[in-house]
Amino acid sequence: MEKRFGMVKGFFLLTAVLMLSHPIIPAVALAETNDEILERLDQLSNTTQEQEKEIERLKKELKESISDIKKQQDKLAGEAIEAEKEETLVKAYRKPKSFSFGGRVQFRFMSMQNDDNHGNVLYQKDFDRPEFDGFCLRRVRLRWQGNITDKWAYHTQISVDGAENPDAKVDPGIPEYELKRRDTGFKLQDAEINYRIHPYLTINMGQFKTRFTNAYLTRGPNLPLCERALIIDKITPPTRDIGISIESEKGKYSFDSREHGRPVYDRPIYYAVGIYNGCGFNHMRNDNEAFMLTGMLLVRPSKYFGFGVSYASNRQGYDYDDPALGSATQINYEGTDYYVFKVGDRKVLKDMEFWDFNASLDMDRVHVQGEYIQRDTDNGTKIAAGYGIQGQLDLFDNFQLTCRYDELDPDDTVDDQKDSQWYTVGFNWFIHGQKVKWQANYTFRQEKYGDDVDNDTLITHFQLLF
Repeated sequence: MEKRFGMVKGFFLLTAVLMLSHPIIPAVALAETNDEILERLDQLSNTTQEQEKEIERLKKELKESISDIKKQQDKLAGEAIEAEKEETLVKAYRKPKSFSFGGRVQFRFMSMQNDDNHGNVLYQKDFDRPEFDGFCLRRVRLRWQGNITDKWAYHTQISVDGAENPDAKVDPGIPEYELKRRDTGFKLQDAEINYRIHPYLTINMGQFKTRFTNAYLTRGPNLPLCERALIIDKITPPTRDIGISIESEKGKYSFDSREHGRPVYDRPIYYAVGIYNGCGFNHMRNDNEAFMLTGMLLVRPSKYFGFGVSYASNRQGYDYDDPALGSATQINYEGTDYYVFKVGDRKVLKDMEFWDFNASLDMDRVHVQGEYIQRDTDNGTKIAAGYGIQGQLDLFDNFQLTCRYDELDPDDTVDDQKDSQWYTVGFNWFIHGQKVKWQANYTFRQEKYGDDVDNDTLITHFQLLF
């Protein structure tokens, strides 16, 4: 019994010892784990500080590398720009920067009332005569143009107008002989050099259109009627000549909206001053010691309205009086035929002054232009003057109605049949803009003095630009 009691007592004592010792064991284990954690934390803290320092060092190296790369890129870019400039300069001087070739053909049909008195009245051009009824090639032009550099450009144009051939001699005794001879055959129209310094400072040299009246500077393919106004062909100074002009850069703009589909000159002022031989185009030398001077100013205060003035002074040459209106005499000298015009008042040279005043109005689809020109000869002893008013109405984007009134007095000292009033109506069908166009005009012509001549005219032509 005592033995059994001793065994129980031993069991309980052992259990009590184990129970009392249980909290001590985990405590000892837990204390060791915390120390290890603290030690690890210290290690991690040291590692983080080292990593942060490494990151800062890498950042610094990266910034230095980026800076070096950028400097190298800037250097390379600068070298590339300089190389490109040098290459561009070399190319600019070695070959054309741009080149274009083009031309136009105008196929015309004309019919005029035939009157026996046609020799005493005015006609506009060589083609504008009764004997030219039928088909013809009104204008055949070829041109080359382009830029040599950004500032230097050129323009060359030749023409074959009419049907001049060895069997079609021009009679020097007919009125307007010189004008007729000038309107037909193979001709050099333009051969000009352009130097562009500034939009308001361009220099033109060579043979080109003289800077007198914006109506004549309107490009021929874009004319709203088949021909220019009567005053432009009869009483203006030489319309093409050899000389030099200083002017604003016109570029591809039109002075007003008469050139359908072309942007209007958008600067407030255009000016041009020029000096020329005054002999007309394709006269390779001056025929007297005088020069023709021209000045032109155009002001456009708004996109709807513009007005301009032009002035020219010229001394006509030794061997003619008035080529547009006079008659020539054929003289043979040492086997060569020369055509000499009558000289009035025993004067070989004639001093002439020309004035032009013009205005334009553009309102949506309605366009109107008006112009007055006066020519004074020998200090106003003889005056030729006239004006023209024309308009266009855009019925559709590709169809336009046109009209014009012309009045001309070629000599204020005489009242005769050459004092003219013309009324023209017509249309333009822009089949493919100005490049493919059909025009038709009918002109009612009246002579202010003397018998009225039956010389009303129908002109229609088909144009192709290429």
